[in-house]
This record gives sequence, C-alpha cells and structure tokens, in this order.
Amino acid sequence: MEDLEKQLKSAFQKQDAPEWFEARVMAAVKRAESEKRSHPRWQWLVATAMASVIAIGVSLEHQREVKERAAGEAAKAQLELALKITSVKLQKIQKRLDEARGEEQR
Repeated sequence: MEDLEKQLKSAFQKQDAPEWFEARVMAAVKRAESEKRSHPRWQWLVATAMASVIAIGVSLEHQREVKERAAGEAAKAQLELALKITSVKLQKIQKRLDEARGEEQR
C-alpha cells in the first residue's frame, strides 16, 4: 500500500509547465477567437438556408393538405348526390309498387 501512495504522491506533485505550453495555449486561444469571428456568417447562412427549407416544406405540406381536403369534399359532394339520386329512384320504385298493389287489391 505504501508503494501505491508513493506513486500517487509522485504523480500528483506540482510540476512546472514546459516552456512551450503557454505559447501553445495562447495560439489555440487566438485560433479559436479567429474561427469564432469567421463562423457566425456561415452559421447565419446555414440557419437561413435551414429555415427556408423548413418553410418550403411546411408550405408544400399545407398545399398537399388543402388538395386532399378539396378532393375529400368533392368526393363527399358526389356521394351526397348519388345518395339523393338513389333516394329519388327508390321513392319512384316504391310508388310504382304501391300502385301495383293497389290495382291488385281492386
């Protein structure tokens, strides 16, 4: 156990940073700052393009829904007309049957 403790103390002893460390850190900071300045334009372009694509998609979906609704309403109107025609025809047939039964009973 003492060996492990010695290894840990040795590993965690304060050490001075190498001479090149500060220069590398500062260079990385400068690169990050310059990238930060140049990227917002691209980010805005990408965001605008994505917003446009989403808006077009929503518009196309809305148009599809409108067309489907119109087609559904047209089918409903055709069905209602067919049911009215059928009802009128059935009423005429019922009237003829009633007339025929009335003649038979006489």
